[in-house]
Amino acid sequence: MTSFVLVHGAFRGGWAWRRVRPHLIAAGHDVHAPSLLGAGEHAGLIDAVTGLEVWVDQVARLIELEDLYDVALVGHSQGGLVTTAVAARIPERIGHLVHLDAAVPAPGERAVDLHPGGAPDPLPPRAAVVPAPAPASDLDASAAAWLAERTTATPVAVALDPVPAAPDGVPEHFVFCDATPPGYPATAVRARLDAERRDYRLLESGHDAPLTAPAQVARLLIDVTTAVPSSRERSPR
Repeated sequence: MTSFVLVHGAFRGGWAWRRVRPHLIAAGHDVHAPSLLGAGEHAGLIDAVTGLEVWVDQVARLIELEDLYDVALVGHSQGGLVTTAVAARIPERIGHLVHLDAAVPAPGERAVDLHPGGAPDPLPPRAAVVPAPAPASDLDASAAAWLAERTTATPVAVALDPVPAAPDGVPEHFVFCDATPPGYPATAVRARLDAERRDYRLLESGHDAPLTAPAQVARLLIDVTTAVPSSRERSPR
């Protein structure tokens, strides 16, 4: 059995994993999908999110309180900032670090540095929030309506803090959705990995794969966390 800790992306909450969770549970795994402060059922606490460390503290404490080890820590989209920093904080508890179409800045860089053309100048105020955008055009009307009822604003502060390097010794897996539109942070990450000739996997899906392709996401998560890993999947392609 693997303990999965699934961290959602911007504007979403733990509910974004609700279609993935049953597949992992049916396969015999333990699953935790917290809503970060300021998101989901905690949307009213957005003013408490003064920086990335607030979310890192929350997820790291969850792992410690649940007494989890050998965790498969999965970050989707903006969740990649959190999971990378959590792995750096408590590497002894992390068995695999999985980036699902995630924002993963180079070590020491910030999420804003992944914007097309680099970080905006001037930077937005740390206390600002970004309203939830309209659902992506690749969703059908029913899915778009369901998503729009649940999305919430996201705090800017987390995008202004540097993200540490993933720890050595923790297998690190990158997965990208092949239909993600240009301009998303994940596209900048994928371009960086291409330039570095690093391995990654592709999922035939749009960016909201946990909602639109949950069975495929679950199978991939089980696959990458049970396969014998190469050294952080950094071999030349």
